[in-house]
Amino acid sequence: MANEFVGKKLGEVAAFANVGKELFERGRAALNGVFTEKGVNTILHDISIHALELNKLAAELGTSDVTSAKCEKTSAKLRQMMEMYVGEEWDNPAELLEWLGFFEGATLIHWELVAGTGEALANMDTQELAGMAITFHQKLLTDVGTRIHEVGAKKALT
Repeated sequence: MANEFVGKKLGEVAAFANVGKELFERGRAALNGVFTEKGVNTILHDISIHALELNKLAAELGTSDVTSAKCEKTSAKLRQMMEMYVGEEWDNPAELLEWLGFFEGATLIHWELVAGTGEALANMDTQELAGMAITFHQKLLTDVGTRIHEVGAKKALT
């Protein structure tokens, strides 16, 4: 069994996956206009895969209970921050993209932490999942930056 620290870190990235899915589902109308409907569906699919693989990994490492508890606690915190930031502006692409910039940066840092645990434990499953998630979130953060740039340019001229 991996230690409690590892279980908690898995729970944190699972929370980012859960709240990330909620964000794209609740903000779908505005985000479809930014990423396209197909793009949003692909993002949701990829995040769902990460969440499923995290559950399998936690079971493999013997941390399911710790991971699940930390996921619930961290999801509540992230959800509260998201609600405070986005407020009632779920139809505003600029607000959603601004939040996504913050959110994706934090997601990346947490996945890097998990990648470090995978290296220390010499656990290939952890390393592979973290590598896949890091690549995904780096690309998404870059896309968010591109899209918010475009939104800023359009809004400056209206």
